Order: sequence, then structure tokens, then C-alpha cells
Amino acid sequence: MKSILGIFTLFLMSQFSIAQETSRRIIHGQAVNDSIKVENVIVFNTSAKLGTVTKLNGNFEIKARENDTLVFSSLFFKSKKVVISKEDISSSVFLVNLTAFTNQLMEVVVENKSKSKEKIKPKIGSTRDIVDTKYFDDNQSSPKNTVMPSNVTENGMDFVRMYKDVMRFLRKKNPKKNDLTSSVTFTESVIKKIKYPFFNSTLKLQDDEIKLFLVYCENDTKVKTILDTKSDFILMDYLIEKNIEFKKITSSENK
Repeated sequence: MKSILGIFTLFLMSQFSIAQETSRRIIHGQAVNDSIKVENVIVFNTSAKLGTVTKLNGNFEIKARENDTLVFSSLFFKSKKVVISKEDISSSVFLVNLTAFTNQLMEVVVENKSKSKEKIKPKIGSTRDIVDTKYFDDNQSSPKNTVMPSNVTENGMDFVRMYKDVMRFLRKKNPKKNDLTSSVTFTESVIKKIKYPFFNSTLKLQDDEIKLFLVYCENDTKVKTILDTKSDFILMDYLIEKNIEFKKITSSENK
């Protein structure tokens, strides 16, 4: 009798899980910025444990429903959390405006990423459609002083310094490689297998750090071997090992 009740309970739980998944629908989104090309931004649906990476012009597709939370992590833009509304679900293109890091980092971005001064326009909609009103501040993306620009967020993380430290380290290890940030094959593979809680809770990475950490991993010679194994456990062990190295490079205590 107990076994029958157990099977029945599992059946109900599986049906509930399937119902939750089917209630989500694919939304078409676009991450935009007024002057800088937006691409290769990680997008997590933390409510559904799903993830994707933006393509050319910041376009992305992800399953979501009302009240789901999307987290955006990028090298060149401040992390952002957006709560999905009913209007976002029904809109043809869901626009998210990302804020670039300070000019100190943007000089590097412009030099590496674009020679054109032409502003990047959203594919559809105007600035009124951008969902800033549904964005809530968090420790990863709120500057202490909204009047004077600062690289240091409320939780004490200086992302610009971290970015430069990691890039400097990678250039020393890969002197013949011109572009250290262009490859996204590894990132896309990781996002499909590894969910947001692993980065946030297990690796203790803040939202701004996730993309930078994966770029650090992408430039490792072991990456191809790790991907060829097709084992989630080996991949997670690898990420834990690389995170120890990453923390040493980015630790402010060593500065």
C-alpha cells in the first residue's frame, strides 16, 4: 500500500512539474544599449533553471512566464535582474536596456569590439518600451553614488579592476591570441548544462563575475578535452577547480 501511495505521489509530482514547464512559453528578447553593440550576454531564468546566450544584436529566446526572474551577466555591461510581467510575455520583442561599465572599461571595449561610432538601435520599439521599470537594484549592480561614476559597487566589488587583472593574466598566458573574448562555444555549452544556482551558490560568483569567469575558462587549453567528455560531473569539478584560480587572480587582498 505504501509503495502504491509512493508511486502515486511521484506521478502527481511529475505531472505538476510538467504542468509548470508547459505553462512557460518562449519569449523573444533583445538586450540593447544606446551606443555599444550588445552580444554574448548570459541570460538566466533563475525561476525555471534555464539559461541562454544572446546572439547578434543582443537577440535571445528563453522560456518564461509571469513573475519569473531573468539575470543578465556580461563582460561589458552591469548585471541586471528583470521580473517578467504579463506584458513582457505577450510582447513581440521583450527589450532590456543594459548599462555599460564606466568609461575606463569602455575604452577597452570600443577598441576591441567596434571601430564604428554609429549607435546601435533596438530592432523593434522605442526607449519607452525598455523595461527599466521592472528592474530592481541588487548588490551586484547598484552603484553607491548615482551622481558621480564609480567602479565599486555596494558589495565592494571593483569589476573594472577584476576585468583588467584577468585580461592581463590571459594575455601573458596567450601572447599570440588577439581576441580573448570572442569564443562563446564553451560558454554556450556550460549554460546548457550548468544552472544559475551552481554559479551563485556553489562557486559564490556574483552576477557581474559569471561571464568574466567563463571567459577565463574559455582560454584554458583543457577546455576542448572537458567538453569532449560530455560529463556534467567532470565539467562541474573543472569549474570548481578553475574558480579557485579565478578567485586568486581577482582577489583584492592580493592588490
